Amino acid sequence: MPRKERRVILICQCLVNPYCRVHILGQNFPLSLEVTDYLLRRNVGIIQYPCPETTAMGLMRNPQGRQQYDSIFFRTHCKELLRVPMLMVREFLKNRYRLCCFIGLENSPTCGIHWGAHKVNRYGTESPNPVDEPGDKDPVLRGIMAEILEEELNKERITVPFLELPALSPADSEKRRRFWQDLEAAVSPAS
Repeated sequence: MPRKERRVILICQCLVNPYCRVHILGQNFPLSLEVTDYLLRRNVGIIQYPCPETTAMGLMRNPQGRQQYDSIFFRTHCKELLRVPMLMVREFLKNRYRLCCFIGLENSPTCGIHWGAHKVNRYGTESPNPVDEPGDKDPVLRGIMAEILEEELNKERITVPFLELPALSPADSEKRRRFWQDLEAAVSPAS
């Protein structure tokens, strides 16, 4: 009889611990519960890395854009935070677990997957507030940590889907529906 597939995912910390989010943006415990329940009911293990914003700037930080976090110092900090989770990923893979995906957070300058055009303040720096109606030519980047994570996985020749939890979208939105479909596809047993 074939052995049941063992699966793990990599997830940003604020999806498991909403207190890590920028204090003025609020915490969404019901959504965190929904995500973790979904994964654990399907016997999918969760590897999380420490929140780079919290560990660099503390809990009472002000919201910032990707541009403010895009420094040599913050990137080095992110790489250091990923050191142990990447060891865990390698250990799980070595022991025949399947890494199913990474889940980041919508509109996060560090852990977002689709960081698009954002408003610019009077000082010429990026706001955490997205442009109301972005154009087709606006760049779409990963958040700083998500970008570094992708680089680290690529070094190991590990390819997984990068999913983005649309926490800012209503529960009945098309974005939210699509996220759950993509997550189901990612964690479904491999054929």
